[in-house]
Amino acid sequence: MSRWRRVVRRELARYREDTGWRVVELQELYDQLLPVLREEFPDNHNREAKLRQVLQQLGDRGEVAFVDGDGTYRILELGETAEPLGSEATAGDDWQYEASEYETTVGARSLPTAFRDAVLARYDTECPISGVDHPRLLDVAHVLSWSDHESLRTDPANVVALDKTHHAAFDAGLYTLDADFRLRVAPSFETDSDLLRRTLVARDGERVDVGPDRLDPSYLERRNRALDWW
Repeated sequence: MSRWRRVVRRELARYREDTGWRVVELQELYDQLLPVLREEFPDNHNREAKLRQVLQQLGDRGEVAFVDGDGTYRILELGETAEPLGSEATAGDDWQYEASEYETTVGARSLPTAFRDAVLARYDTECPISGVDHPRLLDVAHVLSWSDHESLRTDPANVVALDKTHHAAFDAGLYTLDADFRLRVAPSFETDSDLLRRTLVARDGERVDVGPDRLDPSYLERRNRALDWW
């Protein structure tokens, strides 16, 4: 079993290096790792189940984390990896790993589709600010900025599902959440929009249904200290 762990670690590290992402969906692992596992373990004919077992072990060791449910994983710090068998390249050396991505409407940022799906699932496919519940109208918004905190881009505790309008307003610093998850609107914010008055201005100071199981309050505190009106 230890070689299985080392091989899976090696391929997770390659996936992370090739794609630049730390988040991967189980189906993507099936699609992309199984050719390597067939060559590394030709006598094992139940490789999908073994891969799930190894991922569970790596999760218990703190080397991967479950983003949501049991279908999406975040790659953390990996332990010892295995070298390819023999002197010839393994099947996986013939290609680069690829991750399916989606592009947000704010700043033209790309994120793994698996991560977006997992975040939306954590928020029951609904923006906690506006109540918008159509997946094509929802984005993944970052508490600590995308540009300044690269290591937190796929940290579930640093993101919230917001509809596209409220995502743009959040990134613009027109409103925020405090460490008690209460909505706080910039004092200078003015609008004639019925939607924004109802969802932001009228709710200033109201607790939002988010909670520490979804967002890290220390991230919110760090974000808010950087706001010029806080």
